[in-house]
Amino acid sequence: MNTINVAFVGCGGIADHYLSVYRDLNFVEMVSCVDASLERAELAAAKLADNSLGKPKPRATTEFSDALKAEVDLVVINTPNHLHREQTLAAFEAGKHVLLQKPVAANLADAEAIAFAAEQAKQRGLVSGLYLSYFDQPLMHDLKAMIEADWFGDIAHLYARLMHRGGLAVSQQVLSGQANWRASLAETGGGCFIQLAVHYVHLFKWMMNARVVRVIAMAKNQHCPGIEGEDLACAILEFSNGALATIDMAWNTAGEQLSVHGTRGACEYISNQTLMLDSLAGAFDGHVVHYTGQSSQASPAAPGAAATQQLSTVIAPPLGDRKNPFNQHRLFLEALRDGGEPFVSIASGVDDLRVVAAVYESARTGQAIQL
Repeated sequence: MNTINVAFVGCGGIADHYLSVYRDLNFVEMVSCVDASLERAELAAAKLADNSLGKPKPRATTEFSDALKAEVDLVVINTPNHLHREQTLAAFEAGKHVLLQKPVAANLADAEAIAFAAEQAKQRGLVSGLYLSYFDQPLMHDLKAMIEADWFGDIAHLYARLMHRGGLAVSQQVLSGQANWRASLAETGGGCFIQLAVHYVHLFKWMMNARVVRVIAMAKNQHCPGIEGEDLACAILEFSNGALATIDMAWNTAGEQLSVHGTRGACEYISNQTLMLDSLAGAFDGHVVHYTGQSSQASPAAPGAAATQQLSTVIAPPLGDRKNPFNQHRLFLEALRDGGEPFVSIASGVDDLRVVAAVYESARTGQAIQL
């Protein structure tokens, strides 16, 4: 496949951040921008036409059927969760390749149906994949390499905090009389946990090559009366290798942190900027991790005192940076062009939703849930 003709379905939200990847790749031709809002579709089409390669302006429309026209090779789906099943299955039926924005669907049944259809489509030569933006970050690939190199020793605990105040804004919007799909339990599949935690559930499984075997969780709507799902959720995950992970998600406050703690080393990454490293394993030189190996592994001298750690600043590349070697959109497009496999499969995203479903069941029943 020399040129990939692409239809973009869902042009708002995070999609706006990576439109430029499709615009700037010389083997990609954007033919259609589809959105429920014609204004958003037209804005996306204008951005895609603003290029140095002389590409024509794609069509802007509100009709999903436009993405299924004969000249389209790939449908990129960035729509609300509850539309994923209908649109993905229609794309496969029309003989299109599909790149789907996470999560796979609003519920496990729809996700399993999509994965089954993807497997059937694969038998017909159709390629599909799932977009998870955190795989764009070189640091995540370094952390996996560090785990595989035993830099951390045996993994004891992982931690993820991803919180933003989007739920507060959506709640106010809905209470003022404006509709928003993120406020709907049926259309989203939950609240902050399904929308945010799938990143870290997937990352932790991938980094350790381990599966989640048990979860226990609490979830509540504390500050966002305009939304039906939770705005605060905390879960503990047990993995098949014995490690535990704590995942804290919220739509009513702000903050982000990723940590990995093992018997020989530890890493803390705070606010997508500050990286703190400490290990007895010695030096590690990766894509963005450059550890000199000077750890004493000493405990803090007194309560509240910091242990010695190597500090550095690591900033994630923009989602629209096509030159980033880990840009997932470019990698998917190259895999499609060259006959390769997508980095993240739809089936692997279904397993993430099994964990999400177990978290919600635990929060509802107050019981630990085995997977």
